[in-house]
Amino acid sequence: MNNLLTSSKKFTNLMPPVSNFLEQNYERIRQSILDIDDSYNNDWDILAELIQNSVDAIRKSERTDGKIEIRVDCQTQSLTIKDNGVGIETGKLPNLLSLFGTDKRGDEKSIGEKGVGLKFAIFSTNDFYLKTATETTASYAKVKGAFNWKRNTDDNFLPLEHDEIEKDFEGTEVILNNIPECPLFTLDLVKLKFVLRTKTAIGNTKTIWEPNDINISVTLNYIDADGKEHIEKSIPFRYFLPIEGVSENDKINLDDYYDYIKDDKTDQQKRLKLKSKIVYKSTTIDLLTRKINAWICLVPSRATWDILSISENLGTEENLKDEKFLELFSYSIFQAGIFTSVKGMPTGIRVEHPITGSAGTWGQIFMLFEDKKLKFDIGRKSIHGKTAKRYQEKAREIFNEFRNAILKYVSGDISPEPPSWSKDEIFNEIDDLIDLPYFPKSTKVKKTPRDQEATVAALFFEAIGNGRIKKIIPLIAGYKNKYDLYALWEGKKIVVEFKSHLYKILNDFNDETKLFDEVDCVVCWDVSEVDIQEFKNVGIALDKIAPPTKLNPTASQFPHATHILRLSGFVKPVFVIDMKVILETEIIPQ
Repeated sequence: MNNLLTSSKKFTNLMPPVSNFLEQNYERIRQSILDIDDSYNNDWDILAELIQNSVDAIRKSERTDGKIEIRVDCQTQSLTIKDNGVGIETGKLPNLLSLFGTDKRGDEKSIGEKGVGLKFAIFSTNDFYLKTATETTASYAKVKGAFNWKRNTDDNFLPLEHDEIEKDFEGTEVILNNIPECPLFTLDLVKLKFVLRTKTAIGNTKTIWEPNDINISVTLNYIDADGKEHIEKSIPFRYFLPIEGVSENDKINLDDYYDYIKDDKTDQQKRLKLKSKIVYKSTTIDLLTRKINAWICLVPSRATWDILSISENLGTEENLKDEKFLELFSYSIFQAGIFTSVKGMPTGIRVEHPITGSAGTWGQIFMLFEDKKLKFDIGRKSIHGKTAKRYQEKAREIFNEFRNAILKYVSGDISPEPPSWSKDEIFNEIDDLIDLPYFPKSTKVKKTPRDQEATVAALFFEAIGNGRIKKIIPLIAGYKNKYDLYALWEGKKIVVEFKSHLYKILNDFNDETKLFDEVDCVVCWDVSEVDIQEFKNVGIALDKIAPPTKLNPTASQFPHATHILRLSGFVKPVFVIDMKVILETEIIPQ
């Protein structure tokens, strides 16, 4: 019995083996670093991360003479960022440089909080150096071979050299030498300055809504690929808005326009006020439990973005038509879109615009949402889905205001006086038009449509009325100014467009005022070789459809279609009804 008790006692005192399952080994650390690398995909990421740290350090210091010095050496592919912010305490330096180490968590003023930006910079080069000073201490840190280490598979540790140094400076300086695989160094000086002011914290967005926000003196030392040095001593510490380089005559605040039209103004006066101007607005909007800031502008046409880019020497007219140039440098030119910012720092993250009417107009709209609560992934590629959806809802409201209030006046033509009109002259011109030489029973219309879209529509409706076109039931024409006709075909809802010449639908497709996959049928007059060539030039096939016969009355997939437009195998085709063919053809029951 005693032996059993003793055995039981021994058994109950045994402890199960334990281990620190959270302990990181080199393989896991390397994978974490590679995952961080994969999270970043923007050319400006290293620059943005280091500048963000500098701006945070200066804001934290609460000094009024903040300075940031940037050196970009395209010859040696090296980058230096120096600031006079609060610096890093010597004792905190090793931990701060460790994986996910940060001193910003819970700091409402700081932009960064994830502790990965500086590590991304360290492992982007084999030669990393940092020196920093606070009010009481100064130290340096050096890491050699980090870029190669993360790609190896051995168990060699990566040494961090660090020590105290004499305090004869203030703030922090970070130097990255010989950065491989960094497209940042392909930017010329003008593009680099644009990126600094639109994709990094140098482009302080707070100044849009808070003009008295701190100012930081920014100096850029740029060494081009030929070794020539360029020094810019006064880079503005503010976001580069599309209206910055525009004269007062070429822009107008939307609120000022509303004041102008308080007293009733004619359409002519509204056009004179807005014609060819960039219309902009700064506002605060409600986003559920908080308010966010928004800045919006509508440009007269999509070509305006190219004009602005060329005027700022961001590209030439040839560049902006070159697909290769746009693929490499689209982020360094002016463009439409919905962009985001957090705590004064533009993120570079774009939000897809919502589905609306007048979809082509989105190409004329720029929006910037500043949200201090914005959360985004490590590499600044996307924001949380719910937030993006809320931004889209607000963007739709703003878009509709601009579209309904000013769009037609910004882009519309100005006629100094109403055109003269003479009834006799008009009918004399009509007498000179060619008569329709077709069967008397085909149509009551006497004259050829010749560039008259309305006459093509009249022929179509007449053909429905006299039975030449069957099974298409018109519902309503020109509803909400989007498409010409909404109709039914055997219970199926269809959208119909009228054109005097078929190729003219291409203008609508190019402007995105009409969308290929939303149109079911285009009704036109006399499909010609010119039409075939114009569609061929843009990669759209225009094929003739065999006419229906008595033996095969349903040869077409669409009632009375004479031709078919095919864009690709993934987009439904658009059918064509050539009214000239309809009038010439013997009526076949359908």
